[in-house]
Amino acid sequence: MLSPLRPSCHTNMNMTQTINLSLWVTLLTVLSLGLYIHISRRFSKIPALPAGLLMLYCTIRLMSSLLKTFFPLGADGTMWIKICESIVLSWAIARLALACVLEIPLKLQGKKPLPRITRDFILFVCYSILFFIILRIRSDIDVVSLVTTSAVLTVVVGLAAQSMLSNFFYGLVLQIERPFDIGDWIQLGDHAGVVVGINWKSTRILTREQVSVYIPNSEITSRTFSNFSKPDRKVIASMIIGLDYESPPNHVKHVILQALHHHDKVLKHPRPEVWLKGFGDSSIQYEIRFCHNNFSTEPKIKSDIYMNVWYALKRHHITIPFPVRDIRHPGMELRRQTTWREKRCKDILSMFDRVSVLSPLSASERSQLASRVTIDIYGQGEYIVRQQEPGDSMYIIFKGSCDVLWEISPGEIRHMAVLNPGDFFGEMSLLTGEPRSASVCAKEDTEVFMIEKSVFSDILSANSGICDYLGEVLATRQKQLAQNSSLPSEAESIPVSIIRKIKSFLGIP
Repeated sequence: MLSPLRPSCHTNMNMTQTINLSLWVTLLTVLSLGLYIHISRRFSKIPALPAGLLMLYCTIRLMSSLLKTFFPLGADGTMWIKICESIVLSWAIARLALACVLEIPLKLQGKKPLPRITRDFILFVCYSILFFIILRIRSDIDVVSLVTTSAVLTVVVGLAAQSMLSNFFYGLVLQIERPFDIGDWIQLGDHAGVVVGINWKSTRILTREQVSVYIPNSEITSRTFSNFSKPDRKVIASMIIGLDYESPPNHVKHVILQALHHHDKVLKHPRPEVWLKGFGDSSIQYEIRFCHNNFSTEPKIKSDIYMNVWYALKRHHITIPFPVRDIRHPGMELRRQTTWREKRCKDILSMFDRVSVLSPLSASERSQLASRVTIDIYGQGEYIVRQQEPGDSMYIIFKGSCDVLWEISPGEIRHMAVLNPGDFFGEMSLLTGEPRSASVCAKEDTEVFMIEKSVFSDILSANSGICDYLGEVLATRQKQLAQNSSLPSEAESIPVSIIRKIKSFLGIP
């Protein structure tokens, strides 16, 4: 009597083992997917896979296995669970396929990601097709009537959500025409920012103030907007400045262009330009035009250029006038200027006492030199001299400090020293005309005394015997610099050779 039951018991045991095995496999799969997602978030080099639907499928399998074990289901319940599993599995495969074919390759190649609205639309179409195919294959539902009912429902929903649907379709139009991409800088009305997202309803931009602005897609397509990143990221910026009528326009243009030339964000091609815009009540209006490819930081670039131009104009005695009424008494003004010149001359003479190259000069020669030096002001970060540039002047620091920089190779710069008030540089260029051996950059707002070749040669021509002493001082100083700072010294070891260079360069017989 017991023998007929044995095969049934054996079959039930096999089914139980199969269910248990399925449970363990499903559980291990879920844990593996969770571990992979965690690792991909920790390490950016590992591509992140959209495994949410796959984990949902495994969870459904796990729950259905538990239900079969503890709560046996009927035929209809089992069928619908299988249908649900098949639909979710097909969606998971479609999602992984889109990620492997499009999203991950774009990320590995460093290209812009697929816009969210495009990705969602592709997935919506694929999910809908897979849903109806699986229902048609694995159930007895009339798919035609279901599609008809869905179409009627879609019409009803569409009438109730016209605005949302219009934004969605306008978003698709934006993806087809592609007037801008993620990462482009655009301006619509009063809002300017970088495009960081395009979704079903709106486009999100991030302004320079780090504020997110959501613009409906229908508004973008119906209004005029500017894209500063197409056809390329090169943008022409303009600035207006009013300057004194006493300054010749060609001289003004030359000074401003020199200030633009030394700004690293200003492109050399096309070349910057300065246009004379018109004649105002108190000044000549100039427009400064230059190209750059950093629209995100354009206000900062303009601020830096305004500062550089101010210091350059100050050095060349070009004033920025403003409409004021200035009443001065001629006698008082003359006394004020005389007092200022006498005080400044004393300051210069006190600095000359600390400059070894000028020690051979007599008191009268120093006074003559002090009355003819040029006083220049450089802003923080401005280069006073640049390595290997020609020069024929020497500088003495009166206020502020400077960094001495030596370019070992292109792109590799070594910081050599810091110069403080009383220090000087450029004596080799002043006396021999040699190119600058290093760059000197203002560490802060710095005021310098500049001695030019024409001024110094007049003094030496009247007393040619000073050249002998200068040759010895210059040779000694060059040796010390070569030993202390490791700068490449081109100075001769024989003072006679340097003396010959000095006389030849300054035109002294």
